[in-house]
Amino acid sequence: MKQKRKVVLIGTGFVGMSFAYSMLMTGDIDDLVLIDINKEKAVGEAMDLQHGLPYARRKIDIKAGNYDDCEDADIAVITAGATQKPGETRLDLTVTDTKIVKNVTSNIMKSGFHGVLIVACNPVDIMTYVAQKVSGLPPTKVIGTGTLLDTARLRFMLSEMLNISTNNIHAYIMGEHGDTSFVPWDHAFIGSKKLLEVIEKRDLSLDSLNKIRLTFNLLI
Repeated sequence: MKQKRKVVLIGTGFVGMSFAYSMLMTGDIDDLVLIDINKEKAVGEAMDLQHGLPYARRKIDIKAGNYDDCEDADIAVITAGATQKPGETRLDLTVTDTKIVKNVTSNIMKSGFHGVLIVACNPVDIMTYVAQKVSGLPPTKVIGTGTLLDTARLRFMLSEMLNISTNNIHAYIMGEHGDTSFVPWDHAFIGSKKLLEVIEKRDLSLDSLNKIRLTFNLLI
């Protein structure tokens, strides 16, 4: 028989539960375990997910659990972290979230976990580094979400501006997930054509792209 595919989620806040609902509706997994410092919240969120199972693509065993459940998990997802307050940057969260990620990662590894770690808490690049060092796992088994969300936002904004499907837009946000990220416009393409050539033919300027970038800074 094929081995069960198990995911453990640590942190049931907005990011964590968005991930969990995604797994419920599209994920090809067999077991999903929710862990949170607020155990009652984890139980409540697990119940909500269970009640959505009639509309899921497949049966998934969902429960609130503890770090012992990480032992045989294929993937552990860390979304636990402090909430960014008004006026704070992601880097301002470094000290607080480093303590949280160190503690979470240590507890995951004590279970005997040997799967893949996915990190989605801020500042994500630094937290991914912390998780890798604390876990001792190979760098190839500790993955940060990086600029994946940023890139998706960029492609959507370009599709709105150019009235072109997002599937045909190949542009990327590079650097860290934060204020220093950047767009290499010269390496952005619409289909097989360079984005800069496309906007020139449409009588648009580089300023048009820079306006997108300024808007984007408000969302990062």
